Amino acid sequence: MRILVICGAGASSTFVAMRLRHAAQNAGLSVQALAGTVESLAVDLDSTDILLVAPHLARELPDLEQFAAQRSVRVILLPEDVFSDIDGTRTLRTVLPAMSTDLPLTPPTTDFPLKGHPMAEITRTVRIGSSHGLHARPAKMFAQAAKEAGFPVTVAKDSGKPINAASILGVISLGVEHGDYVTLAVDTDDQDAGEATLDRLAELLTTDHDAA
Repeated sequence: MRILVICGAGASSTFVAMRLRHAAQNAGLSVQALAGTVESLAVDLDSTDILLVAPHLARELPDLEQFAAQRSVRVILLPEDVFSDIDGTRTLRTVLPAMSTDLPLTPPTTDFPLKGHPMAEITRTVRIGSSHGLHARPAKMFAQAAKEAGFPVTVAKDSGKPINAASILGVISLGVEHGDYVTLAVDTDDQDAGEATLDRLAELLTTDHDAA
């Protein structure tokens, strides 16, 4: 997956691309994020999958979309506050819907084997402790721990729809910030194992991984 970030002169896009590349790496995603300018598009678009357009180029968006469509490149206008996205997580979250059509997701929870009788759902609601929320690094740690549980684990923000906790893309897409509450749920007929899993996952979520 190759992503091109463009702005006027290229200086601002360099920072955005660097932060996006770092966030994708922390999330375990194979992504190339490069910086460019409007003037370089004729060459750069030939090897680009997604074009990210700086907010101050909004007026040029229709022309850019038309130009990119000729090469089957998807175009996304970045939000006004993109340059304040220090770790690149919000930028990564912006492009996830376009990326997810090409990047493999963690297998759905229905792939877990059943044990011959109905499983019981055990839930736990916790408050996010990381100062910068559930960005790429803590999200990756959490998703990996959920994947290692051995049975289905879901996570939901507030009263939203539960998603597969073992999917790093799904976890990041929730947009969980510091102080938000999420509800964990495990489906298992082993009460002790379920509670132990929730203990581990809750500790990961409530710990401030951004602390010095």
